[in-house]
Amino acid sequence: MASGARVVVVGGKGGVGKTSVSAILVRLMLRGGGRLLVIDADPVISVSYTLGEQPAHTLGDFRQGLIESPQRQRDLESRPLKSAIRDLLTGSRRGYDLLAMGRAEGKGCFCGVNEMLRFGIESLCSEYDTVLVDCEAGIEQVNRRALHRIDELVLVADTSLRSMESVIKVRDIAASYNDDNPLGAHVLINKVGGEEDRRRALATATGLRLEIAGFVPEDERVRLYNAQGRTLMELPDDAPSVVALGAFVARIGVAG
Repeated sequence: MASGARVVVVGGKGGVGKTSVSAILVRLMLRGGGRLLVIDADPVISVSYTLGEQPAHTLGDFRQGLIESPQRQRDLESRPLKSAIRDLLTGSRRGYDLLAMGRAEGKGCFCGVNEMLRFGIESLCSEYDTVLVDCEAGIEQVNRRALHRIDELVLVADTSLRSMESVIKVRDIAASYNDDNPLGAHVLINKVGGEEDRRRALATATGLRLEIAGFVPEDERVRLYNAQGRTLMELPDDAPSVVALGAFVARIGVAG
């Protein structure tokens, strides 16, 4: 990837509130200005809806079209690939661009097409200061299909042993696909109910030799907004989750 774009990938076990964390991180990163690209790498485009966006096009549909129509592949020879991918972007009035990956691979041979699209995404990312990627439960599909490098890996877990064991696996997968590039891995414990939860999570992490970068408290407003289908971009500045994640992004230097 061209220099300049800092790639932040959010991963973790399903059900721990990863997508909500990603949406709040987008909100916080916008505070710092600069050009922000959000890549929704979950096939069900979860963070797109949490941000209040409804992308009309996905990379998955574009990829399938290339597989089914060799003519479309030939047509790409007459224009830069990143220009074609740029047409898939949803431009938000809030100041970021969104690229939805969409559905997983279907019928046909995707190997050559995936490599071509990865080159196009890499080229497009170079036009931004920060790229935030929200993944499904695992993150290997991002390094295999979209990005050559991750700079900051934000691993979201809850207070359970199983979720912390999962983020260790995700961290190791990310490191193995990161082409020997430096990887900053940060574990966030989400949905912390109180001081007892915090102590229990810290003890579990210590037993796993897992360093915790921050604790995000249980936030009733996040639960309520999600239940009502409201975007988390509307959370107030004093919401406990916004305050906790604001301190985290300031600490790792990605805005806030």
